[in-house]
Amino acid sequence: MDRLKVDAIKNIVNTYYNIQVNSKIKTDRLVKARAICYKILKEDCNMTYSFIGMSFRRNHATIIHALKEIEWMFKSDKQMDRDYHNIRALWLEEATDYVELKPTELKKQLNLLQEQNKMLNLSLIDVQERCEELSKHTKKYKSVVDLIDKRVPEQRLKEVETKINHLINGL
Repeated sequence: MDRLKVDAIKNIVNTYYNIQVNSKIKTDRLVKARAICYKILKEDCNMTYSFIGMSFRRNHATIIHALKEIEWMFKSDKQMDRDYHNIRALWLEEATDYVELKPTELKKQLNLLQEQNKMLNLSLIDVQERCEELSKHTKKYKSVVDLIDKRVPEQRLKEVETKINHLINGL
């Protein structure tokens, strides 16, 4: 699950800045983008410095240093501070997709999905039976429908319908 969270945050930052945070380049923009990733992973996801470091192919000390410096970076670069808050908001919108479930909650959801699946299967069987029934009726009257379709122009369909109705109902 942690690997998925890291990938999600990397994707958000990559998209936001139009960069690749995994790049080996050390431009100012990439350093700031990575620092934002580290801060979100540490503070919002409670990941260890070592895990964050491994996820970015960096040493844990690099992560510690970046997180010590980031507050200073925010004070000196207001745009970076705004970017952090925007990126964090994007992450928090997505974060609910990465909530770990307890085994009992997972089993409860699985049972609910199985029940829904049963209901859908029953509905499907009902629809299939109705289709078969309609198909039988269609075959029964196919010659009449084909005759009307071939010989009756569109503008006279209403007239033919009225005549068939009179014939069937004895009017």
